[in-house]
Amino acid sequence: MDKNLKGYNRYLTDIIVKICDYVLLKENSGGSEMELPQLSVQDCDQLFNISSMNGVLPVVMQVFEKRHFEDAKLRQVVLKWYGVVQYFNSEYQKRLLTMRELATMFAEKDMDVMFFKGAALAQYFPKPEWRVFSDIDFYLYGKWKEGVDVMEQHGIANRLFFHHNTEASLHGILLENHYDFIERVNHKRHLILDEKLKELAKGEGHKVKASFMGDDINNAYVMTPTMNAIFLLRHMAAHFASETVTLRMLMEWTVFLKKEEEHIDWDTVVSLYKAANLMVFAGIIQHLQRTLLGTSFTKVPQFPVDEKKAERVWDSIANPPESNPYNKNTLKYLLFEGREFLGNRWKHKIVYPHESYFMLSLHYAWSIIKRKLGLLKV
Repeated sequence: MDKNLKGYNRYLTDIIVKICDYVLLKENSGGSEMELPQLSVQDCDQLFNISSMNGVLPVVMQVFEKRHFEDAKLRQVVLKWYGVVQYFNSEYQKRLLTMRELATMFAEKDMDVMFFKGAALAQYFPKPEWRVFSDIDFYLYGKWKEGVDVMEQHGIANRLFFHHNTEASLHGILLENHYDFIERVNHKRHLILDEKLKELAKGEGHKVKASFMGDDINNAYVMTPTMNAIFLLRHMAAHFASETVTLRMLMEWTVFLKKEEEHIDWDTVVSLYKAANLMVFAGIIQHLQRTLLGTSFTKVPQFPVDEKKAERVWDSIANPPESNPYNKNTLKYLLFEGREFLGNRWKHKIVYPHESYFMLSLHYAWSIIKRKLGLLKV
């Protein structure tokens, strides 16, 4: 990527972070009073584009939607992206209704369901529809096969995925029925995290009702704060190692901690971070929260930080890798993925410092071969 473009993207990303900080963390959800730098029509369009790719467009729009713009072209750009935000709002409602439908299906068979990520995390935002998401992730407390049967009885066909969940579709929305919270194939040091999450789901997994789904839904739950503290950091780390951390991930982690830091069993969480070698990554994210958002938490332990690595991580967030432009599973697609995989080695060393990158590449290759040969099994 051209240095000038990288610098430009980073400049706009810094503005986006300041907007997210103002709207989400400074309790100024109106947003329209925030002072903004002078932005051209091109700047605005690219700022909204970057916001959308990072999943924070609805948040960013809060500082634009009630302003008056003299420039007709600038107004047109704002209106164009405002339309995208309205689409995201309707998609949130569509997913909420689909979750209700799923929970009702499972209730017919006296099955409980735990929804996580998605709408569950959206409740930490000033307005839930500001949290953009696509898939619906859920855990059936070990009864994933029964869940497949229930869905198929309602005409919803399931298929196996690479690992840790089955996939299905309802109303055009991807459903991920998790038998594992974290994939158990490639990162053995992280098995302890999946095992602990299942243990906690069994022990405290019925404590927090998914009340946002309505009073008539009595079999739906969400992760407890301790479960989320384990899951979310590892989920963010895994995305960073393979792609990047989006601003939405960074912000949802921050608004989650703002609300729940006092309710997390930090002794358990930190011991798991250490066991999984996630302390370096945890320290980097904490450093970014402190330096970019000016946010620190009194109950969250202080993690050691490598500031040089943190700067490189932030640069990779502001300038994420290019999306694969080729058709999936074509030779060009696989070559592009291979090149990206090799380029991510430095990220892998941060998230999985205990693993061989060469052996990981063999595992990935074998997973692809098994899928091609129809040998994929749970």
